[in-house]
Amino acid sequence: MLFDTSVSQLFFAFVLWLVGQAVLYVVIRMAVRHAIEDADRRRAAERPVGGR
Repeated sequence: MLFDTSVSQLFFAFVLWLVGQAVLYVVIRMAVRHAIEDADRRRAAERPVGGR
């Protein structure tokens, strides 16, 4: 049969997909956070001592 997949297998595959999406979300969020921190550090280093 073409669609001979049980409901439990479909559910397990969906859960694995959700876990993968969550991992990607966390990794991308951390990468963006660190990139913003690095940019802020570079901007602070380029700013003159007077602050303007």
